[in-house]
Amino acid sequence: MKKLDKLLIKSFVGPFIVTFMIATFVLLMQFLWLYVDDLAGKGLGMLIVFELLGYKCVGLIPMAMPLAILISSVMVFGNMGERYELSSFKSGGVSLARIMAPIIFLGFLGSFFSYFANNYLIPVANLKFGSRMYDIQHQKPALNLEAGVFNDDFDGFAIHINEKLPDGNTIKDVLIYDHRDASSGLLREIAAREGEMFADENDKYFVLNLKDGNQYVEQKSATRKGKNKGQTYPFIRTKFKRWTKLFDMGEF
Repeated sequence: MKKLDKLLIKSFVGPFIVTFMIATFVLLMQFLWLYVDDLAGKGLGMLIVFELLGYKCVGLIPMAMPLAILISSVMVFGNMGERYELSSFKSGGVSLARIMAPIIFLGFLGSFFSYFANNYLIPVANLKFGSRMYDIQHQKPALNLEAGVFNDDFDGFAIHINEKLPDGNTIKDVLIYDHRDASSGLLREIAAREGEMFADENDKYFVLNLKDGNQYVEQKSATRKGKNKGQTYPFIRTKFKRWTKLFDMGEF
C-alpha cells in the first residue's frame, strides 16, 4: 500500500465514523418519536431500551452508510483542496482517478456491507425488534405502577403509591383519586396505609386490595332558589380495614 493510499484512508476513517454515528442518531430520532407512546409508562429498564435501539440501529445501516460515505468523502477532498494537496498530487503526475481510488474502494466495501446487512442482519434484527415491541405494546400499563409517580392509565382514576416492595405486589401509602363524577361536583379520594396489587388469572381485572385507610367524599355546594339557596353538603369520611377495587383491563 502506497503512502497516498494510507494518507487517504487515514483521513477518511475518522470523519466516516463520526458522520455514520451522527446519521444513525438523526435517523434513530424518527424511531423514538414514532414509538415514544408505546414505550412511555411501561416501566422499561435501560437494558431493554438499549436493546430496542440496537435492533433499530441495525436496520438503519443501509440508510446511514451512503450518507456517511458521501459526507466524509466531501470532507476529505475538501480538506485536501484547502491545503493544496490535490494540486501537489496533480503536479506530481498523479491523476484524479488514482487519488480517488482508495475512497472508491472503501465505498464498494460499504456497499457490500450494506448488502450483507440487508440480507442477513436486518431480517433477524427486525424479527427480534417486532417481537419485543409486541410484548411491550401488549403489556398492561397498570401492572407497572411506579413509586412516586401518578398513574392515570385507568380512565377516571389517578393512582399514586409512595413505595413498592421488591416483590412487585406489596405497596405502601396509596392514594387514589376518583374523577369519574367530577363534572357533577362529586369528588372521591381513597388513602390507605398499605395494600397489594395483582391481576386475576385471566388478566381481565386489575385488583387493588388496600388495608387500614379512609375514603373521603366531597360534594361542592349547590345553588338553589328560596330558603335553600347556597345549601351545602357534608364532607364524608369512611374508615375501612380492608377495601378492594377492581379495574377492568378491557380498555387496554
